Amino acid sequence: MTNYGCKHGLPHDMVLVHETPRVKWEACRICSRKFRWLKGNRGRVNNPEYLRAHARNYAQPNGATNRLYQKIYYPEKCVIKI
Repeated sequence: MTNYGCKHGLPHDMVLVHETPRVKWEACRICSRKFRWLKGNRGRVNNPEYLRAHARNYAQPNGATNRLYQKIYYPEKCVIKI
């Protein structure tokens, strides 16, 4: 598991602050860090940093992002009991 940049290594919980046709500004609800994303010619943000910052939105219970989904939404199941 990689560190996603917010508290406890979890992904940011983003909220939209302002958006124009060329730029999108967002802030994390947890750590209050602000982000600025440049949009492409079709009006979409298309870069790996954007996907990493929004991993909370794209994590699914099945497939490649299952471990991240379990860590975010079911942390009690991820604890190893001895």
